[in-house]
Amino acid sequence: MSDAGSNQPSNKIEKALNLTDALSKAEIHCENCKTPSPMVCVERCDVWRVKHEILEIRRVANENTHTRQLFNVLKNKRRLKILHALCERSSNVKELQEHLRKSGFHHSRRTIIEAYLKPLMRVSLVREDGVRFKATFYGRNVQDFLKERDFPVVLPVHSCCYEEVVLKELKTPKTFNELATRVPPKSLSRILMRLRARGLLAERPHSNYVFYHKAKGKPKMRLSPTEKRVFDAIPQDGIAVCSLSSAVGTNIRRTYKYLRRLREKKLVFALKSMRTYELTARGKEIVSILDEIEKLAASSLSMPVPIPQQIS
Repeated sequence: MSDAGSNQPSNKIEKALNLTDALSKAEIHCENCKTPSPMVCVERCDVWRVKHEILEIRRVANENTHTRQLFNVLKNKRRLKILHALCERSSNVKELQEHLRKSGFHHSRRTIIEAYLKPLMRVSLVREDGVRFKATFYGRNVQDFLKERDFPVVLPVHSCCYEEVVLKELKTPKTFNELATRVPPKSLSRILMRLRARGLLAERPHSNYVFYHKAKGKPKMRLSPTEKRVFDAIPQDGIAVCSLSSAVGTNIRRTYKYLRRLREKKLVFALKSMRTYELTARGKEIVSILDEIEKLAASSLSMPVPIPQQIS
């Protein structure tokens, strides 16, 4: 905030725990304020600026795409560096350029504005104040939240957040078809591959999903010694070909051959098991972080709407 009269509670408002607390402090100040003219509020009052900043945050947070844009903004290390720096103190572009350079990021001032500052301003984490940039209350709340957490920068940036959707859906294990109702089916295989490559999706114990089961009753026809070994090795709950091949001691090709014979004799049948997907411990941790960020964004919508001061 810019400096103003000493009677303004700037420090108290800046130390507010959340947006609602900040708004409450600002409203109490305005109720007791005896300004000589409404124009003084616009030109000099930090409290007036706070109230309008909160209104803007609420407007942005109410947009349907806000959560997706917020996730995409926070998945960029340079933007997080800038947000952290602006929470410490306001800075101009040159100062931010120097700050990034110390962290090994070399960018032109134009790139810093277009690629990093504007996205932060678009989701109301940062605001422009003349030639300087400042973190908003919303930005400080997000930064405070991220301090103790490892935000998932491993997720793809500039995305439609399909990975985030799938992660949140997998709070409980789901099949491919169930997931395909939430994201475009044509993209789902690639999404699952990316999540697995980043260690967020649990590896399946085996890649087979066709299991062979015994038919009820004992075989009444004669079986060859190998057919009998294959038949006897099939458990009641079924078995995949790879596991059966190891149990019998034959290669997979020959195991298929004897299974085919047993199927012709109606002693064995095959069932397809639906593949299910579930999260690793790291995946569950990231889902928890995503949920908390969504709650943080939603909390700005629960604030009472301040009535802007009329300017005559």
